[in-house]
Amino acid sequence: MSKKLCYSILQVFALAILSCNGISGEYSLGNHLSLWDNEKKEEKVIVYCEGDCYGGIYVVPSYERHYDSSKQHYAEYIDEVTFDKKWVLAKTVQMTENKENYYIINKGFNIENLDCAKANCDSILQSHVIGPLSITEFKNKLQVLSIGLDFK
Repeated sequence: MSKKLCYSILQVFALAILSCNGISGEYSLGNHLSLWDNEKKEEKVIVYCEGDCYGGIYVVPSYERHYDSSKQHYAEYIDEVTFDKKWVLAKTVQMTENKENYYIINKGFNIENLDCAKANCDSILQSHVIGPLSITEFKNKLQVLSIGLDFK
């Protein structure tokens, strides 16, 4: 094998490894929640994943809200996110209506030792998500729950 071919293969391999290790924009939000922030804004989602995050369970927006399979295009994506030890706040945009939705994620769950093939991990995660909410509902819920976070 020529040196040029070996070098080309090595470059492709290195780029693949770098892109899998979060270089394209994977940000930890705590408790195995990550913001996937890829090159396209409409691909931004919050997922649950353990270990190296090569795949995961959609949390906000849910997979059904994120991708409209009947129309074969993205429908809702994360616009802003903030978090602390207990909570994740997310603002999304529904693309067709250009509508903003707000979500509150309570990080007080533990599914680390569950077999998600047998247990419905998605339902457990979604039971800790409040939303979609309007801005008024969102602000009221923040007050009720005594959450001192807000978007910058």
